[in-house]
Amino acid sequence: MILEKKILAIMEKGPASQFTSYLIKTGLKNSRIRKVLIKAIEKAIYQMSLKESNRPQKVKEDRFYMGRALLASIENALSSGSMSKESMEKLKQIVLSKILVEGIHTREEFKEIHGFRPPLFITISPTNVCNLKCTGCYAGEVYAKTALDYEIFDKIISDMKREFSAHFFVISGGEPFMYKSHGKTLLDILAKHQDCYFMAYTNATLINKEKTKELAKLGNFSPAISVEGFEKETDERRGKGTWKKIMGAMDNLKESGVMFGISVTPCAHNADLLLSDEFIDFFFQEKKAFYGWYFQYMCIGRKPSLDLMVTPEQRVKMYKKIWKRVRERKTFIADFWNSGTASDGCMAAARGGGYFYIMWDGTITPCVFIPFVDKEYGNIYEVYKKGKTLTDVIKSPFFSGIRKWQSSYWMDQPKEKCGNLLAPCIIRDNAEVFYDIVKEAGAQPVDEGARTYLSFVEQGQMLEYNRKYRELTEPIWEKEYLKKKRGGV
Repeated sequence: MILEKKILAIMEKGPASQFTSYLIKTGLKNSRIRKVLIKAIEKAIYQMSLKESNRPQKVKEDRFYMGRALLASIENALSSGSMSKESMEKLKQIVLSKILVEGIHTREEFKEIHGFRPPLFITISPTNVCNLKCTGCYAGEVYAKTALDYEIFDKIISDMKREFSAHFFVISGGEPFMYKSHGKTLLDILAKHQDCYFMAYTNATLINKEKTKELAKLGNFSPAISVEGFEKETDERRGKGTWKKIMGAMDNLKESGVMFGISVTPCAHNADLLLSDEFIDFFFQEKKAFYGWYFQYMCIGRKPSLDLMVTPEQRVKMYKKIWKRVRERKTFIADFWNSGTASDGCMAAARGGGYFYIMWDGTITPCVFIPFVDKEYGNIYEVYKKGKTLTDVIKSPFFSGIRKWQSSYWMDQPKEKCGNLLAPCIIRDNAEVFYDIVKEAGAQPVDEGARTYLSFVEQGQMLEYNRKYRELTEPIWEKEYLKKKRGGV
């Protein structure tokens, strides 16, 4: 109980003394003490969740259950005996201590100074070069091979730390391991920013034994490996032989002691498989993945298709299946859309605790799945050339318009009027509102896929998708979250 109170105090007020902070970090090194400590952190997270007065009770519970699953994943990794010494230290020092425990107070302290909560992280795609051509890739059909200048890449990370106290970075692509600029690679970024933790979405085909040894020595990196199902489904979308390379990469990572997870893209044809116990147990039990990210196919990017999107009925089924797994088995699986109650809704546009996205050519968008740019602050090269900052970027009209909607939909609403967080996404679930924000801000589509998306809105297909999905989720939201009885009472 005393330990729980100390951790809760650190979350709320920061370390009361260097000794308290040292005690927690030291405790994480001892396996017996660590189990007690993580249990205390879990209880502190529960107490923090209950203090959110303007969220429905079940939303607070969802956030707790997802946090508990994350802690279980971290404990499984630390106690597995398979992680390298460096990987264990970085996971404890950066993820568990700096980001999870101390980071809550750090972000609140930032709000007191600047008047707004900072984004938690940024996703950077440093290159669009890839050795695969997957159907429906959100990165789009950009043929010119481009890489973000290394100095700019480095500066973005340094500025995120300096401006927002951010220490977690997501790397996407293209294929991150194909990034090269001025003779530098992704590994140079990892080596320079040892006070940060990086996770990268990768097809894993370039993760050989030599690479995993380097990653194990650096310690501050975890790959989220893309799969489409089992061998048949993965090779159909990613190319023949890809599955075997992925299996080999996972074995290499385990052998070298690097924690990894999986990333999947549920579509209409494979959603049931990706949520089956057979699939999840194979990767989490047999292959020893520690986490899973689910990104439902979105009709943007390369040759967007409404037919590939999961149906509203499938999505509701996925929602129920994922949360059952999270609650009952503490499996850390998060769906970018169906876990909206755990993430406190849409995370786009650098809202407090959210993120934004920078592409290989410097293009800045509110989210990986929102391929539109602000007319004034649409490219990081131009932003820096004008002497502007990342803070200026997130205050842009387009980003601000999205955050204004977030505030009116749920963030600044009393719990009884909280918007449906089972439909949290502005571009996927609230297409008409998003369309109006784009027009009002004068935001520009970044590619042909984005223009096609706008046509889906104009022709009514996205609006019909939204209507059908809300018909299915509003009763769940009102009954289970808002606790409304029949007749709206």
